[in-house]
Amino acid sequence: MPHRPSVVAPRTVSRRTVLTAGAGAAGAVALAAAVGVPSLVRRSLPLTVGALAPLVGTTFVEDETGRRLELAAVDAADDARFRLRFTADGTDDLPSATRTLHHADGDLLVHLGPVGHEGRTLEAVVDRSV
Repeated sequence: MPHRPSVVAPRTVSRRTVLTAGAGAAGAVALAAAVGVPSLVRRSLPLTVGALAPLVGTTFVEDETGRRLELAAVDAADDARFRLRFTADGTDDLPSATRTLHHADGDLLVHLGPVGHEGRTLEAVVDRSV
C-alpha cells in the first residue's frame, strides 16, 4: 500500500479566539503604557499654530543628541505660514536637519536650522500657502 500524505483540514478561527487575541494585544499596550514604554504610546503634535503657540516657553528634547531646546516663539502670518523659533545653549552640534523633538505633550517632526549670528537660535519654517 503506497504512503499517502495526510491532509490536515484548515482550522476555523472562532469569534471568541479573535476577541481573546484582541484583548491580549490591548492589555499588552496598556501594560507598556503603565510601565513607561514611551515608543508605544507617544503621540505626535500637530504642526499647527493652534497646537504649538500654547507651548511657547516650554522645553523640547532633540531625539538624536538629547539637547534641550526651548520653544521661544511661534511667529504666524496666518495658519498656513508660520515660523517656530527655538533657543539652545549652542547650535554647533545641531546643523540643519529634519529632527524629532520630544515634548511632554507629544513628538514634533520638523526641519530645523540654525539662524542668527549669536549661535543660540534654531528655526523651522512652515509654508502651506501653495
